[in-house]
Amino acid sequence: MTVSTSCTALGRSITSLARFQLDSAACWSLQQVAHYAKASGGSGGGGHAQRTNRLLKVLEPQQTTAVARSLEELEDARQRSREYSRLKMRQHRAWQADLSGKLKLKQAALAALPDHLRAAAEVPDLSLFPLNRNVWRETPPAEAKVVKAAAHTSRTRNIGTKRQG
Repeated sequence: MTVSTSCTALGRSITSLARFQLDSAACWSLQQVAHYAKASGGSGGGGHAQRTNRLLKVLEPQQTTAVARSLEELEDARQRSREYSRLKMRQHRAWQADLSGKLKLKQAALAALPDHLRAAAEVPDLSLFPLNRNVWRETPPAEAKVVKAAAHTSRTRNIGTKRQG
């Protein structure tokens, strides 16, 4: 393995490490990291070693100041987090109850069908949505007004088709 190949491999691994750490920690893109490294490093040029050093400098942990909180603030924060957790669990249970109710209604509707229709209804529909469909972009016109065909076509947009003329 040559020196340039090892520098390239090192640069790739540092780049992937930078992308993982910075995207997960501060949601920075790789372009932002490169711009920051370029701005903090002086000149924009340089070889692999300078770019690697700039990236390593960006990845170094930053000094943070610890925030001193009183016991009352900590207890208040703990209480608020518990209330939030309870609220989210109530919402989740309501969602689950709604979904299970809908499934029970679906099963009851299937059971109420005659045998020859039930067999066809129990087969899952795995067909794809049509690629050529109209998507409404506005509300329909008032019923009192007479609508021409041109007005109808201006309110819809074809999805998945090429434009004609």
